[in-house]
Amino acid sequence: MRLLTSLPDKKLAQRLSDVLLTQGIKNQFGEESAGGPEIWIIDEDQMERAEALLRDFLGDPNQDRYQAAHAQAQMLRLQNRRAESQSRSKVIDLRTHWHRYNRQIGPVTLTLILISVAVGLLTQLGRNTELLSYLYMTDYQVAGGYLRWRAGFSEILHGQVWRLWTPLFIHSGLLHLLFNMLWLKDLGTMIEKRQGSFFLILQVAVIGLASNFSQYFWSGPNFGGMSGVVYGLLGYIWIRERFDPWCGLSLNPGVVTMMIVWFFLCMTGLIGNVANAAHAGGLVSGMLWGFLAAKLGRRGP
Repeated sequence: MRLLTSLPDKKLAQRLSDVLLTQGIKNQFGEESAGGPEIWIIDEDQMERAEALLRDFLGDPNQDRYQAAHAQAQMLRLQNRRAESQSRSKVIDLRTHWHRYNRQIGPVTLTLILISVAVGLLTQLGRNTELLSYLYMTDYQVAGGYLRWRAGFSEILHGQVWRLWTPLFIHSGLLHLLFNMLWLKDLGTMIEKRQGSFFLILQVAVIGLASNFSQYFWSGPNFGGMSGVVYGLLGYIWIRERFDPWCGLSLNPGVVTMMIVWFFLCMTGLIGNVANAAHAGGLVSGMLWGFLAAKLGRRGP
């Protein structure tokens, strides 16, 4: 968003705002400065057109075509408000339910869900230990009640690079799988629709590494689940929207509150054996990504 001008007469400034809007240039009033009400152009790419219209307008602001712009601008503002209201109705909203059914789903999101379900079936949701030994970041044994494994990621270094990400697809129960897949569907699809399939692949790959390594170095290789990525996507949307409201991503505050409460509840141990470090690694990496993306790509004031 960039400042176009300030005009000493409020009615004149309103007329200019109407003219700009009827020409497809979105704008808004800022605080009044010493020169009068300020007019800000929302899309910086439209500044050149806005400046040309400003010069023409200042030449004769009382032209009939400028005075007639008010009614058309009012209609456009009404249409914009209706569109924004419809857009907000598609946001995940905990006031009605924690998960909103959505018939549309991104192709990468769907692929991740199908892989997770397939791995869940093949591993019998954590009971097929022989197959699971090929999916953990490194194989391990249980001796004397303790996990024992060879440090140094020898399997990965010898070519089994899939182990860097396959723990994401391991789920130890039906509720574990269902919970993660529902959130992945909503959050993944939102990002994929707004920022593209390749972007989502990159995010899942990077956040997945952050969450997997966080959990591995915290407690060893015996863990699995997509929840670290889910928290990463949540953190990304949350912070990106907070610092860049024009990014097109949006979450109801209730969603964030519930997930953060769940984050800390899992740490109490009341929920059972939970990969808390994976949650933390995913959330922090997603929030950091969201902050950097907002600062580098922000188009607002």
